[in-house]
Amino acid sequence: MPPLRMAAIGLLLVLVTLNLGSFTLSLDLVGWLMVVGGLHALVGLGKWFVWARNLAAAAVVLELVLWISPVQLINVLAATFSRVTALAFVFCVCTALLLRLGKSERAYAITLQVVRVVVPLVTLIAAASAVLELPAGLAGPLYPIQLVGTVVLAVVLWMLSSRYSYSN
Repeated sequence: MPPLRMAAIGLLLVLVTLNLGSFTLSLDLVGWLMVVGGLHALVGLGKWFVWARNLAAAAVVLELVLWISPVQLINVLAATFSRVTALAFVFCVCTALLLRLGKSERAYAITLQVVRVVVPLVTLIAAASAVLELPAGLAGPLYPIQLVGTVVLAVVLWMLSSRYSYSN
């Protein structure tokens, strides 16, 4: 499987959470492991792929902490660091891809630029709305925007994986 395609599938799995009564099954750990595996093959292509892979690996560690930690304070800190790691990951992977695109891929470049700015910005606004008392109407659409941004990024990764060879 091409590395970017594996990373795209991993990103989509990170979005999957199944609520089964009192049990919640999250595929975050599997998704982040796939992202790490996909990006590991690309680290020779530049420092931004290295950063993206390392941030995905940090997300794996944080998901493990969330999964096994019985202490609520540790869970709160791990969840916060996990969100920060995810937004930094989006920035790094978009930057890595932007540096590899040619001049003829303007549509991909614009899409990646928008995702690179919007997803982290919306994540920061969502974090601020959790701490500050912002109007209720502002916080409502933030999660769907993050969701759409992540899906768009996964689609771009998928499409670029079939058009380009990102291997050494």
